[in-house]
Amino acid sequence: MAIIGINGKMGSKLYEYYKNSFDIVGVDLYPKDDVLIYKSLSDIKDKIDVVVDFSDCSLYSELEYAVDNKILTLSGTTGYEYSQIEKLKAKGNDLFYWSANYSKGISLFTDIIKEVNEKYNLFDFIEIHASTKKDSPSGTAKMLADALNIGYENIQSLRLLHAPAIHQLMFSSNDEMIIIRHEVISSHAFLEGFDTKLKEMMNSDI
Repeated sequence: MAIIGINGKMGSKLYEYYKNSFDIVGVDLYPKDDVLIYKSLSDIKDKIDVVVDFSDCSLYSELEYAVDNKILTLSGTTGYEYSQIEKLKAKGNDLFYWSANYSKGISLFTDIIKEVNEKYNLFDFIEIHASTKKDSPSGTAKMLADALNIGYENIQSLRLLHAPAIHQLMFSSNDEMIIIRHEVISSHAFLEGFDTKLKEMMNSDI
């Protein structure tokens, strides 16, 4: 497994989660104890079974390299243009998967808001993240907006110190209001969801 952004917040968690299941190398600017670090995927001479990307959208060329070389690739990096992701999907076919949010709850949340949206008007859409979150609106918020076929300008983004990841949608009629909220309590939610998707794509137990 090659983890792009292995020293990042999510990359570090993925390393700890998979270090006993895979031989892991990293693509990063900085060294990491007990892990071989490369500047680019093209520098890795050993066979790569899977590329995991939780880095920065400036490293798009690394994803292009992975799909061009037919390497199974899963990305959770936000900030990409929709056209960039679609290009990678087209080139990678079943070998490339991207999601702004791998938690199992957000999948259920998406199904619920789509159903409610058919019966009520969207009144408000708020997403809250910690102040360290770079993109605004969040990639998850954009993904939800796409599911509802609404513009990103309808999203209100708040960045608060140490805030958890929250996505809250309010739907209303003249007589009542429905508030639907998804909050990530622990980043383990992303890890479990990611592991489920990885196993599905590898079509075998790890």
